[in-house]
Amino acid sequence: MEAYNPDDQLASLKNWWKQYGNALIAGVIIGLLLLVGGTYWKQYKNKRAETASQIYENLLADLQQGKPDAVSAAATKLMQDYDTTPYAGKSALLLARLRFDAKDIAGARSQLEWAMNNATEVSVQHSARLRLARLLLDQGETEAVLALVQVKDTDGFVSEYEELKGDVLLAQGDRPGAHRAYQTAIEKAPRGSSYLQALTMKRDNLGPEPAP
Repeated sequence: MEAYNPDDQLASLKNWWKQYGNALIAGVIIGLLLLVGGTYWKQYKNKRAETASQIYENLLADLQQGKPDAVSAAATKLMQDYDTTPYAGKSALLLARLRFDAKDIAGARSQLEWAMNNATEVSVQHSARLRLARLLLDQGETEAVLALVQVKDTDGFVSEYEELKGDVLLAQGDRPGAHRAYQTAIEKAPRGSSYLQALTMKRDNLGPEPAP
């Protein structure tokens, strides 16, 4: 049996360190940098979210107090500087409403398109798409509306999309298609919804269900 030799062990350790020491140190440093960087990034995102939240609260207060210029400035700031927060998309919807009320149809359309394409919340994206489609329908752009309502993932908005589809088909003179769309909207609407009566009236005003 070979005797234990501490010098051999030390030499072996030195060789190992010479071969792998630099890589080990580099790995430790990289790990620390990632840890510190991750913590900093999380704090940075939280701080931005808090700031955006405060700006949005002030925006809502200005909205209630009838200060459209202040609302517009705050909404624009959120969309430009805090576009990755959920408040940017919501602000675009509010700004679109202000533009619409001011008879600035092009401005309202621009804000809705921004929200549809940039909002971080899917529900806001759908709200923007539906409002934009309504706006275009009022302008007689039926083909553009049909393109907007062709959505695969409706995320709980299927009834709203089908109703809108029915409206545009009716505007194009396709009464059977509109009837079917309204029927689908009724079937997909939440039970007990207060809007079921309005949907039913739209469908019934078209007469009996068309033959398949």
